[in-house]
Amino acid sequence: MPLRSDWSSATCPIAHAADALADPWILLILRELFSGHARFDALRTATGIAESVLARRLRLMTEQRLVERADGEGYRLTDQGIATLPVLHAYARFSRVVDPDGPWGLTVTCRRCGDEVVSADWCATCARPIDIETTVWRRRSMGGSFALAERAALR
Repeated sequence: MPLRSDWSSATCPIAHAADALADPWILLILRELFSGHARFDALRTATGIAESVLARRLRLMTEQRLVERADGEGYRLTDQGIATLPVLHAYARFSRVVDPDGPWGLTVTCRRCGDEVVSADWCATCARPIDIETTVWRRRSMGGSFALAERAALR
């Protein structure tokens, strides 16, 4: 019996996306790849995931074309993987909305203007989209701010 339903052929775009992204470990692995952790051991350490679970999730993410193996460099985000950035921003935003006083360690800012972004993919100050080139994350666990375009494990 499968652990979860297969929605890969669903006609609903939310169900179809959930098939690829509704696993918490996949979201955390994506977060770490955007943060520059590309090697298996670095991903395991940063997420606390068991080796066997990480291996299965990376295999699944490779099959879904979210990541690809980089010879000697670990894993890299593909264009499809990069397209998940607004999803991660939406999760971060959701946490701040439902618990505004929470101890959140991830802040999303616009690289162009420096203002905090309150949308998943739009800077209200610049009135322009936020993407991999214009996103800065401040992660307490990583000691400060960094531009994703300079740090992310990209192809």
